[in-house]
Formats: sequence, C-alpha cells, structure tokens
Amino acid sequence: MKNYNHYEIEDFLIDESFADWVRGIRNESSEQWEEWLRQNPFKQELVNEARILFLSVQVKPGRDIEDHEVESMIFDMQQRMNPPRRIGRWPLVRVAAGLFFMVSVGAAVGIYLKKNDQAANAYQYLISNSNQPLVERKNTTASSIFVRLPDYSSVVLKPGARISFDPAFRGVERVVYLEGEAFFEVTKNPDRPFYVYANDLVTKVLGTSFVINAHPEGKQASVAVMTGKVSVFSRNGHETKLTKHAEQLAVVLTPNQQVEHRHGDSRLLKGIVTKPQLIQKSEQVSTFDFSESSLTEVFTKLERAYGVRIIYDEEAMANCPLTASFTNRPLFEMLTIICKAVEARYEILDGQIIVYGRGC
Repeated sequence: MKNYNHYEIEDFLIDESFADWVRGIRNESSEQWEEWLRQNPFKQELVNEARILFLSVQVKPGRDIEDHEVESMIFDMQQRMNPPRRIGRWPLVRVAAGLFFMVSVGAAVGIYLKKNDQAANAYQYLISNSNQPLVERKNTTASSIFVRLPDYSSVVLKPGARISFDPAFRGVERVVYLEGEAFFEVTKNPDRPFYVYANDLVTKVLGTSFVINAHPEGKQASVAVMTGKVSVFSRNGHETKLTKHAEQLAVVLTPNQQVEHRHGDSRLLKGIVTKPQLIQKSEQVSTFDFSESSLTEVFTKLERAYGVRIIYDEEAMANCPLTASFTNRPLFEMLTIICKAVEARYEILDGQIIVYGRGC
C-alpha cells in the first residue's frame, strides 16, 4: 500500500482513492484507507479535517469551486487550529457516527417578521423568543473558526457568521439558530432531532448531508440534499415555534433533490440539484455502457445510480434501443444525448425528470 504518512491536507484533496473513500465508493483502493487509518491512528485528526473540507467543497451547489477558493479554505482551517491542523480531541467514534451537512446563510438579513410589519432581523428575533438560555459563538476574525456543540457535533463558522444554542441542549430537540455561513457535522441521535433555523426556513435533520444557501438579502434560500433525507418547511414570518401544521406542509428531500424558497412566499419549489452526484454505495461506476439497450434498462440504471425518478411513456418508448457509452459525464449531459438519439426531450418537475417522446 502507498505510504500516506507524509500527506498534508492538500495531498488528500487531490488523491482520487481518498475522494472515493470519502464519497462512500467501495473499491480496492478506497478500502485500503480504513486499514491505513487503523495502522496510523495518529493521522486520524488530519484525515478528518481533510474529509470535512473535501465534503464542504463537493456539496457546494450552483458553481464549480475555483483553485484559489480551495487554497483559501485550507489556509483558513490551518490558521484557526491550535496547534496547527487540530480541531479538538473529540472522540473519533462520535465523528464516525455523525452526519455531515453544510449550512450557508446570508448575514445581516433584513426581513419583516412581526405582525405589525416592523422590520426586524430574523436571527435576533428568533433568539429573543427562545424559551431556553442561549450562548452565542460569533466569528469576528478573517478566518474560519471551529465550535463544538454540547452533543459533540461540530461547526465551522465562516467570517461574520454566528450561531446561538442552549449550552446543555436541554429538552427533546437540539436547536441551533444561524446567521451567516457555517459547516456542520452533527452527531446522529434519532431520539433528539436536530433543527436549524435560518431566515424563513427550518431544516430538520433526518440523517443526511445537505447544504442550505440563503441569499444575503434574505430574498431567496435553497436546500440541496446529497445523501439521506431532510425535511424543510417555512417558518411563515412571525412564527418562532414548531407547529404540527407547519411540519405537515414540509417538503422531504432525498439525494440530489433541492427546494428553493423566496421570502414572502410560503411555497417551497422542489427540483433537482444543478450537478447530481452518484449515490450508490457499492458496485458504483462512473461508466455507463449501453449496446442496443432498451430505454427501460437505460433509465432504470440512471435512476438507481442517481436516486432520481425518471418518468416516461413506457408503452411508446420502453423498447427504443440505445447504443452509447458515457464515462464521467454529468447526468443532465447524458440525458440530453439520450433524448436527442430517440427524438425526445426532458424537463424537471417536482424533483423528478419527465421525458417526452413519440416513441420508436
């Protein structure tokens, strides 16, 4: 096995076998990482930092991450570690049992929350109405900082971001109020759900990795899921308490789905993330080879690989043959080529892919 003892964070990020291991792709090279960690326990903290940074880059939706941004994130992490590259000595078993998600919310959002239409800051309004005593952690530096929550969850606060929470996490729910941008790694506990309040959205963790992105002026927010499930619902302005009615209107997202929300509009618009990722945990491949394959076979394989539903007229199109080979191609690019080959088109509706065609 290759000697990784000299690796720094930058080396882990560009190592393909490390990337496969973090994503959960099972192959010979990725499985070696578990054995290497058992043999080199002193490298566990460094590997965990690289894993957090890798996931935060991979799940950020909407655009590619530039090289200089990666370098900046590495620099931020290293500057905040004391000694360098040390987040804290939280138990590895708890980290392994955790689930990663990233929350990105615009800072200093001015929104109307009160019934009398007086302008109020969402974050300040929420914490002022909490029934529990809260502590606040705010990043006033130019670099990212790490915060450990009472349940051993961890948070990376970006510059200008702040969170408030009950220092003992009393009660049956774990609640965090957020303003700004932050990365969370949450300790899994099905008996005590984890909620994030950010602007008009409430996100309930059901066991998943996801990203919340709220625009700085509070006009729009989105939640995109990478793995597992997340439940998202609107707080409806002045409401600060969870209600059964609000949760009944929640949108449940599964891998590669997202919702968008505009301030002042109670609707949550469900769609598919800009760049869907493969979600299979075993026997996962990035090559799709089809030789005179029926569309039923083609769409079924894509559905299983990406966790999205593809709806089409099976009676007319099921037996249309396709011969094509795709290697490391984005889902939507493959769909465009497939539809062109069979004279069809597709659109995204309610988190599903709808294919329209006359058949063969």
